Amino acid sequence: MMLNLRKFIVLLMAVLTAVTASAQEEPPGAPPLPEVPDIAKPTAKPETPQGGRDLTVRSEADRQKFLKELFQDLKAAKTAEDAHLVAEEIWAVFLQSGSASVDFVLMRGIAAENAGNLKLARRMYDHVTRLAPDFAEGWSRSARLALSERDYNRAVNEITKALNIEPRHFYALWTLGNILETLERPNDAFEAYEEAARIYPLHPEIKARVEALGKNARGQAL
Repeated sequence: MMLNLRKFIVLLMAVLTAVTASAQEEPPGAPPLPEVPDIAKPTAKPETPQGGRDLTVRSEADRQKFLKELFQDLKAAKTAEDAHLVAEEIWAVFLQSGSASVDFVLMRGIAAENAGNLKLARRMYDHVTRLAPDFAEGWSRSARLALSERDYNRAVNEITKALNIEPRHFYALWTLGNILETLERPNDAFEAYEEAARIYPLHPEIKARVEALGKNARGQAL
């Protein structure tokens, strides 16, 4: 089933209203968040992806051409290792905003977050989203951090912006699933994970959530 982005935007707005009304308290019994996969913590510079291709984005046409080819390769990958290499190349494109200064600030935020300095990471991501409001990766990173901070209102707002800009962003879809699980909407979370799995079929954490929530959904249907 292909996720209907418009449907999920409407859903997220409804969730946002509910979160605001409930003063952003964590729902009782919310499941623990799955561990953040390694794909959220790239170490390679954008210009030197592991796959070896020159993926320097010089124009929006370059970006779309690279991503079209890479997402096809990701879906067609035969092994998890091959898929991971393609995913690293996709990250190399995702991490390029078109501005060297914005890219530098984003990488500072990622480094700070990986080091556990969440206050600095927040400041860096805020700069990125202010300077580059059409940059999906900036919103995705900021949304993930907001979820870690349990600022669900902000997480919903920002992940919506990321997916509006780049609906194929599998890690943004992963974060969306996490948000929906945390807010006790497992069936909707299943659809988000299922769409992420359609884009990145061999990602182990995504597959695990699809299988776990799929069993629950099938059990409820019986």
